[in-house]
Amino acid sequence: MAARRNSRRPFAWTEKELDEDVLPDRRKLAEALQTVCRHLVVTTQEGQTPTHPTQAQAAKYLHVSETTLTRYLQGQRVPPEKGAAAIFDTACKDAGGSENVGITKRTFLELRTKAEQERCANCSRQRDAVRAAGQELRALQDSNERLERSAAEQARELGELRQRAATLKQEAQRVKAAPVIPVSEAGPRKVRGAARPATLLPVPRRQGDRQQSKNGASAARKVGRRAEELLRGGRPDSTLALLRHTAEACTPLEVALLVALLRTQGQNELTDNLVHIYARDRNDQDVVRAALVLHEQRAVADAEALLRTAVAHPGPAAFGAEWARPPR
Repeated sequence: MAARRNSRRPFAWTEKELDEDVLPDRRKLAEALQTVCRHLVVTTQEGQTPTHPTQAQAAKYLHVSETTLTRYLQGQRVPPEKGAAAIFDTACKDAGGSENVGITKRTFLELRTKAEQERCANCSRQRDAVRAAGQELRALQDSNERLERSAAEQARELGELRQRAATLKQEAQRVKAAPVIPVSEAGPRKVRGAARPATLLPVPRRQGDRQQSKNGASAARKVGRRAEELLRGGRPDSTLALLRHTAEACTPLEVALLVALLRTQGQNELTDNLVHIYARDRNDQDVVRAALVLHEQRAVADAEALLRTAVAHPGPAAFGAEWARPPR
């Protein structure tokens, strides 16, 4: 039986159609590479030299993958300099010299260099997009660092407030644990002597008063900033919780300075709530002290409101109630 003849032309696989978007220099390199590959004398591992070698056999002969060879021939990929030189040298050896290939090695490698350096408009746009994305990433990183620093500062301030609250609670427990001398046992002189420290008549400032006022103003500014942040963030519940904590943990001096500060900033509703909570929840002695500081700060209306609210809502530890009872 006669052997079946191959109707295809030899090296038909080198006749690749190039897409329209293939750039000019890459097109020239691909066409030159197709011409060079047609001069290959492919030898298989068995030592045979087929007259119609397949692309797979040629790729194996050139030590590249079949997919890579296809991309070279279609202009989709530029071979590296060593790879291009190896393909050309192999074709020249098989053809018996570069004069039989139709192109010199120097010209072939120059085509490869131009194709590698060729850039399209899409590449330029991609570089601009990458550059813009990098700038945006750096801006986000800077913003994240600022947020982390702000969070750390707020955590530090919260820790200071909690420490101050713990100290004040310990002081309050110590005061509550102190024995109270009844009027019948102390006598009139002892009563007057015991009641004298509770009076808030104007006295000359002691050496530590100025530092205490400075610390109170600093604490008031911190609480004021935190309250303003919560209001801007639309968190009324957290703002109310902050006011209650402030009324419980802060000294009368700090609360009075905070009231004056908030009133100056135009936070009238917030100021009124703080005055109401402090007058309702604290004892009369603290209320009177805070009112005196407000009076010194020329916040007469707030001092009067503090006292009126305290009268309307007697505190849980009104110090005057015990002394007001007549002796038995």
